[in-house]
Amino acid sequence: MEIFDIPQKEQMQKDEIEVLDKQKHEFKLIGRQRKVPGHTMFSFNTKTGEIKVAPIEHSKVCDFRTREPVYKDRIVIEPDCLYRQALNRKNFVKRLIREGIIVKQPGLF
Repeated sequence: MEIFDIPQKEQMQKDEIEVLDKQKHEFKLIGRQRKVPGHTMFSFNTKTGEIKVAPIEHSKVCDFRTREPVYKDRIVIEPDCLYRQALNRKNFVKRLIREGIIVKQPGLF
């Protein structure tokens, strides 16, 4: 087993410090949306053009004030994807066209 000497922050080069600082800010809150009843969260991959239902992670958290479980939903964020709520897939495509993300083509629906 090899033991490596870990350099102190003063001894690190500026490039290494910048890389560490970038890694710290990698995980941040992108945004929150209130769930609209009856709507579905869709994801649009900007590179491949794929539209699909966004994967949701369900978690159970204990509220310490009331001592009861609280259920929280979190979307699994994928790279190069946009997320919007819509009634159905056709409505989601209309929203993307309205926002200028995709161009309307005949036979798209």
